[in-house]
Amino acid sequence: MTVSQCCPWRSVWFARVVAVVALVIGIPLFLRTPPWCDITLYQMAARNILNGGTHYQDIFDTNLPGFVWVLTVLQWLFGESVVAVRATDLLIVSGTVFLIDRLAKWGGASLASRWWALAGAALFYPFTVEMSHAQRDTWMTLPALAAVTLRVRRGMGGTVSPPFRASLLEGLLWGAGVWIKPHIVIMAAAVWLLTARRIAGEFPRPWRAAGTDFLGNVLGGGVVGLAGLTWLLATGTWKPFLEVFTQWNPGYLQLVKAEVGMRMEQELHWFPPWSLGLIPTVPLALVSVLDMAPWASRSAANARPDRAGVAGRRLPALLWDKQAHADARFARGVLGGLYLAWTAQAFFLQRGFQYAHVPETFLMLGVWASHRWAWTLLVLLWLAVTTSMWFLAEQSATVWEQINNIPTNEREHYVPRHPIFTPERLRLWPQCWRPDLDAAERYRMWDRLRLHPPHEAVISWEEINEVVTFLRAQGVSDGEVIAWFDSPHAAYLLLNQKPGLRFMHVYTAISIGFDENGEDGRVKVMRELATKTPKARFVINDLEWGALPAKTEEQRAPFLGPARHPPDDLLPLVTPDPTEFPFNQPTVFRTRNNQGRYIVHKLVTRENSLRTIGFIETGAETVIRGAQRSAVRSAVRDVILPK
Repeated sequence: MTVSQCCPWRSVWFARVVAVVALVIGIPLFLRTPPWCDITLYQMAARNILNGGTHYQDIFDTNLPGFVWVLTVLQWLFGESVVAVRATDLLIVSGTVFLIDRLAKWGGASLASRWWALAGAALFYPFTVEMSHAQRDTWMTLPALAAVTLRVRRGMGGTVSPPFRASLLEGLLWGAGVWIKPHIVIMAAAVWLLTARRIAGEFPRPWRAAGTDFLGNVLGGGVVGLAGLTWLLATGTWKPFLEVFTQWNPGYLQLVKAEVGMRMEQELHWFPPWSLGLIPTVPLALVSVLDMAPWASRSAANARPDRAGVAGRRLPALLWDKQAHADARFARGVLGGLYLAWTAQAFFLQRGFQYAHVPETFLMLGVWASHRWAWTLLVLLWLAVTTSMWFLAEQSATVWEQINNIPTNEREHYVPRHPIFTPERLRLWPQCWRPDLDAAERYRMWDRLRLHPPHEAVISWEEINEVVTFLRAQGVSDGEVIAWFDSPHAAYLLLNQKPGLRFMHVYTAISIGFDENGEDGRVKVMRELATKTPKARFVINDLEWGALPAKTEEQRAPFLGPARHPPDDLLPLVTPDPTEFPFNQPTVFRTRNNQGRYIVHKLVTRENSLRTIGFIETGAETVIRGAQRSAVRSAVRDVILPK
C-alpha cells in the first residue's frame, strides 16, 4: 500500500481531484449567481461617474472611492455586466490564492499541503453566500499580498531592486489597498514591524536602513494618496467626501463598538465549519511569529543552519517542522502575523458582516499549508458527513425529525449542508453556459441560484422587474422614483434612470448618521427626502423590512400576507408602524398579484413620525444575523424585537 493510499492527506492527486470537481461545478454557478445589493449600489455609483455625476453627492457612499474606481473602469469596458464583475472577482481571488500559495511554499509547505489549501479555497469561496462576493475586503487583499510577497522575498535575500525602490513599490501597493479600504493600514503596519529588523539588519547602519525603508513605504503610499486626492479635487468630489466622512461616518464607529458582544457570538460561525479553524490557527500563527525570531537579522537567524527555531526546539516533531530553515521560518512567521493582524482588525474594527472574514479564511489555509498540515481534508470529511445527513433526511422522515430536533443555532453551526450538490442549483448548471439569456431568463436564474436566506437586503429580481414594468407604464423619468430600504434600488439600474434620492441603502444612512451635534441619520435622511426630491412621484417599499423581527416562517407569513383591501390598500393585514414613511403613502401597485414583497406607493407627503428609530434599529442586528444562515435556509431569526 502506498503512502498516499494509506494517508489521503498526503495525496496530491486526491486534493487535485477535489479542487477540480469543486471548480468545475462551482465556477459556472458562481458567475451566474445574483449580485448582492452592495454590487448594485456600486454599479449605480459607476454609472453616475461615467455620466459626469459627482460621487457622494449624487450617490451616497460611506467608503473611500477606490472600489468605485475599479467598478467604473469595468463598467466602461464591459457595460453593466454582473458576469464581468464576478469574473474580475474570481481573477482577484485567484491572484490572492496564488500569492498565499507562494508564501506557504517559501514557508516550507509540501506539495500535498499546498494542494489541499487550494482545494479548500475551491470548496469555500464559490459556495459562500452572495454577500461575500466582490467585496472591498477581498479586493484589497490582492495588493496587500503583493506587497507582503515582495517584502518576504527581500527578507529571504532574493534578488530585488535597490532597497529604497523596493520599499517605494511596497508603499504603492499598500496605498492602492488603502483607497479600496483603509483598514489595510493595520496589516501594513504589522508586516513592517515584523520584518523591519530582518531587512535592516543586513546593512551597516540598521537604524538608518530601517528609517529609509519606512520612508519608502510612506512615500509610496503618499504618491497613491496624492493621486486619489487629485481626483477628488478635480471632479468636485472633495466637499461631499468630507461631508460623508465628518458628518455621517462617525456613527459607523459607534455601531462597531456597540456590536462587539454580538461579534463574539458570531466569530466562530461565519462560514460553518471553516470558521472553527480560528481555534487552532491563532495559537499556530502566534508560535510561528515567535519561531521566526523577528528581533534577529537574516544573517543572525542563519548563523546556525542546523539549529531549529525558538518554537522548534521545544515542541514535539509531531506538531512542528523542526527541519525548516531560517528563511522558511521567516516566511511562515510573516504569513502567521498577517493572519493575526487581519483577523484582529476584522473583529475589532468592522461590523459583523461575513465578507470581512473571507480574507482571513484564505490566510488560514495558507498558514496550515506552510506547516504541512492538510486540515482541509478534515473540513471536507465534516461537510461530507453533514451534507449526507441532509440528503438522507430528504428520504427519511425519521432522519429529518432527528436533524430538526437539534437546536437551531447548533444545527446551523455544526450541521451545515454544502451547496455543491444541491439538486436545484445543479439543474441550472447547463443553463449557466448560455450567452443568450434574455433579461427575464436572467432574473429567473438569479432568483433560483440565490444562496442567502430571505432578507430585506436580498433582491428578488423577478419581482423588482415587475415593479420596473409598472413604473415604465407610468412614464417615469429621472428623479421621479425613490427606492426605500436596501434592495429596491436595483430598480434604478433596470429603469436606466437617475434616482430620486441619493441613498441606495437607506437603512445604512439612517443607522450610521449620528454626529457630534446629536443629530441622527433618521433626521438627516428625512430632511433630504423633504427638500431634495422635488420631482419624485413614486416610492418603492419592501415588506421584507417589516418581516425582520420574525423568527420563523410562520411568523414571517403575516408580514408578507396578501393585500388587505385591494385595490385601494395593498398593504398586508399585519403592517408594523403603518403611519411611518413610506407605509403611510397610498399604494398603487404590488408584485406577485398583490401578494409579493415590493409595493409602489404614490408619493403624497414626505412626513415621518418619531417612532421610526425603534423600528429601524431592529433591522441593524438582523442584517448581521441574517448573513450567517447560508448552509440551511431557515427563517430570519435572532433579532432584537422593538421595545
